[in-house]
Amino acid sequence: MSAISDQRQALTFDIDISTLLPADSPRFALDQAHVRALAESEAEFPPILVHRATLRVVDGMHRVRATELRNRHTIGAHWFEGDEHAAFPLAVESNTRHGLPLSSDERKQAALRILRTHPHWSDRRIAETTGWNATGVGALRRGIAESDARPDARVGRDGRVRPSTTAEGRRVAAEVIRQKPAASLREIARRAGISVGTARDVRYRLAQGRPAVPDSRRSDGSSGAAGPTATTAPAPDEDRPGRRGEPDLARRITLFDGLRNDPSLRLSESGRLVLHRLHTQLRTTEEWKRLAPTIPLHGRSAVADILSACADDLKGMAQELRCVEDSLTS
Repeated sequence: MSAISDQRQALTFDIDISTLLPADSPRFALDQAHVRALAESEAEFPPILVHRATLRVVDGMHRVRATELRNRHTIGAHWFEGDEHAAFPLAVESNTRHGLPLSSDERKQAALRILRTHPHWSDRRIAETTGWNATGVGALRRGIAESDARPDARVGRDGRVRPSTTAEGRRVAAEVIRQKPAASLREIARRAGISVGTARDVRYRLAQGRPAVPDSRRSDGSSGAAGPTATTAPAPDEDRPGRRGEPDLARRITLFDGLRNDPSLRLSESGRLVLHRLHTQLRTTEEWKRLAPTIPLHGRSAVADILSACADDLKGMAQELRCVEDSLTS
């Protein structure tokens, strides 16, 4: 439940307007035409929000001025019990969700102020509060000279604390993928503390033989050359994508993810059968790795011959597919 909805459920009381201090508002100025329009209407105003410790209006200055124009001395109100630093973001959020909209400049300046008072908030959380966009908030953050505006961790809209850079999470994800190539994106994301989208990007980069952490996101100022923490694809040439050898399992899974999202396959019966067979094949590879040590010594040669023959059949089919593709593109 948001802070605004909490306030709406609070006890309403009447307060003497003369005791109130003007709002610390995100607005540059009150809209007098809007005040007059409110005063001339016959509608009852929703309660204003007042900071209890200071009696400063948090939300509702247009309603206060309109009530004065009606020659009334009291107005319905709710208390806000938080501190002054918490009052301003609430005032901004209130103004972006109801009443007269804030201008673009007002929202931008509100975002800048919240960045200085709440630097631990994520860009998206500030964007949601101000009605500004997350990209713009990020640009504002980078323009602030104080290092405090760029903390190592930030609090998101869901209240969870996340690192402000995904570099370390990407390195952890790369290690997870290396140890468990068939791990799902959700498992990789959970173990590395990153989003599913970032986990997908890490796996895609590794499949291409690129560092898990893009150069622009390195926090240590290192160059593009991959060190021991910037994981690369396996070193042998035959294991790298684009070589003649068999691609590594992580790349196979990445390629399968791309095929699974292809409408021409998903929306046809034969395409769905292809996807099903490929999925079964990927799982079969992992199952054989698990089962191989359990095969009795006297039967291993026969199993190896069968698997080798099946592999030859699959390689032959793969070669036919490549030949067809080459003939179509030549």
